[in-house]
Amino acid sequence: MSRNAAEVSTPQGSITVLHVDDEPSVVDLTATCLEREDERFEVLTATSVDEGLERLSERDCDCIVSDYNMPEQNGIEFLSIVRAEYPDLPFILYTGKGSEEIASEAISTGVTDYLQKGTGTEQYTVLANRIENAVEQYRAKTALEASQERLSLFVEQSPLGVLEYDEDFEIVRLNEAGEEILGYTEAELRGETWETLVSENSYDDSDKVTDELAEAAGGFRSIDENVRKDGERIVCEWHNRVITDDDGDIVTVVSLFQDVADRTERERELEQYQAYLEGSTDVITVLDEAGTIQYQSPSVTQVLGYEPGELLGENGFELVHPDDRPGTIDAFESLLAGPEDRVSHELRFRTADDQWCWLEIRGTDYRDNPDIGGVVVNSRDISERKQREQTLRETTARLESLFEESPDMVNIHDDDGNIIDPNARLCEQTGYDEAELTEMSVWDLDENIDEETAQDLWDGMAEHSQVKIESRYRQKDGGTFPVEAHIRRHDIDGEPRFVVISRGISERKQREKQLEQFASVVSHDLRNPLNVAQARLQFVRDECESEHLDDIETAHDRMETLIDDLLTLAQNGRQVDDIEAVTLGSLVEECWQTVETAEATLRVDTDVRLHADRGRLKQLLENLMRNAIKHGGETVTVTVGELPDGFYVEDDGPGVPEAYRDDVFEAGFSGAEDGTGFGLSIVEQVATAHGWRITLATEHDGGARFEITGIETAE
Repeated sequence: MSRNAAEVSTPQGSITVLHVDDEPSVVDLTATCLEREDERFEVLTATSVDEGLERLSERDCDCIVSDYNMPEQNGIEFLSIVRAEYPDLPFILYTGKGSEEIASEAISTGVTDYLQKGTGTEQYTVLANRIENAVEQYRAKTALEASQERLSLFVEQSPLGVLEYDEDFEIVRLNEAGEEILGYTEAELRGETWETLVSENSYDDSDKVTDELAEAAGGFRSIDENVRKDGERIVCEWHNRVITDDDGDIVTVVSLFQDVADRTERERELEQYQAYLEGSTDVITVLDEAGTIQYQSPSVTQVLGYEPGELLGENGFELVHPDDRPGTIDAFESLLAGPEDRVSHELRFRTADDQWCWLEIRGTDYRDNPDIGGVVVNSRDISERKQREQTLRETTARLESLFEESPDMVNIHDDDGNIIDPNARLCEQTGYDEAELTEMSVWDLDENIDEETAQDLWDGMAEHSQVKIESRYRQKDGGTFPVEAHIRRHDIDGEPRFVVISRGISERKQREKQLEQFASVVSHDLRNPLNVAQARLQFVRDECESEHLDDIETAHDRMETLIDDLLTLAQNGRQVDDIEAVTLGSLVEECWQTVETAEATLRVDTDVRLHADRGRLKQLLENLMRNAIKHGGETVTVTVGELPDGFYVEDDGPGVPEAYRDDVFEAGFSGAEDGTGFGLSIVEQVATAHGWRITLATEHDGGARFEITGIETAE
């Protein structure tokens, strides 16, 4: 005999296992271990096939576990007998004798699973998992088959006509009751549409039904004039419903219908419709004209947390959020007043745990229906959608605020160079209004770029990549001004878009020009007299001796060092240009070779790669190394290590005195008698030019530690 889910007599969730093995000690041990693995297991045991069959006849089992090598009859022979009676019952061959031949024979005979015995208790964990999986699959299959069987019985034995459409609204199924009502066979209507069955007098109603169902709007009731195969016109009441899967995709469209002249058939159809409503995953509610809840489907527990029937007799409007209540009442009253017999609305509804759940409701007026006598409200939980919408609105508002209120000039253009969206700052700086800029191309605005150059630049950019350029923007009054522009590419729906963030750099250019002039003065007007003084000093040494000459030479050397540092300081005032990916550890090793390190030790604890101007970064590192050796002594240890957003350079010397900590980066300040005071100032300028931040760590015990942060690492 075959068995189904209804015949299983064990408590829901429990699993009854029959274990057959000719070794009594094995079956006892296996039963103990399985029941310890999962408290749901109840293990029945037998030491022979005959005893196992006897147990199976006495008790319903969810799974059989059998040895292979048993006297009289082996496990596969046992399997053959079981399959004759129970074709789908899970059967696991659990044997110490394994081979490909046995496994192949077992699979051919219909074994559910094949597991070879092992050593230790871990094998019972594996066996328990195999049993659980097999039983779950068996029960799911049994339930699905039962459901499909019930659905098929419903369609075929329903006293109502049942038409089933595919997602293109072509007929795919018609039951016998439907054939009797319409006079067509299922084969004659398969592939046809509703137009075959509906008279021209009802085309408008049918179009409305089709439009509603095409939007997967749920159920829809209509009364139409239909045409039988023999030409007779009949009036049928139709209840149409879209069936969707968990993703909301249309699975099928079902129409229940009957000739309204037949009252008995109509009553049965309504009973079926009521059963359908109660099985819906949406909450189906029936309200009277005062808004009192007359009925709610069982899904109210899943969606809102209330027990079935808990809200019967309550006024539904009192459970609506106070802010949404007036609009909900207006929608309800407009439905009652007509002429539309259907409304849609969104509201927040109180849940059983006193929270608010966003619902999308669709109300339909069934007051004239004697079997319903009220308004049917179909409610769907849209909390997640509303949260996404709120997040999108907030994000959009923030982005729009950043865009419009940015102190930088921003514009977005396409890959043809057309300016799509300029911000207020760009309009302010150029003198053009938004309408004028959106009629311009990039090369109309930027005097240093032409169409060909621009296209080459954009074609070389990958999505989310960024480039920096310096150029000049035209103004409406004919003037121009220098800018630094950062261009980033984003693809939207497959179309390239370029976001350009620009900043005027007139003041910076002026400072760079002044620095260049200063460097020229230092280089020419100071270094030339110094060279003359140094040469004359040598002449004096050749002609005479004096104890003052060494002091003069020392002064000359110090002046030369000061001039070199001033030149470096002036050059480091410029922005960095030659940015590349640099491996920090390798560059640190290279810098150490160029610095007079005496007996000092270097330790590198980083392999980070970062975007930097290699030459300028080398200056920064060398100056920090010289600073450590000058103040920490010739045997100091210098360590370069990694930070979450940068790196540090530290030493184990005496550290920076508390009184000097606030002044270490000031130009001209030095804690050493022979220092120029520009070394750490140069370090700070290099960091600032890169957009980094350098600080002297105040919580560091022993030695000096400089932390450089705000660094963009390279892939």
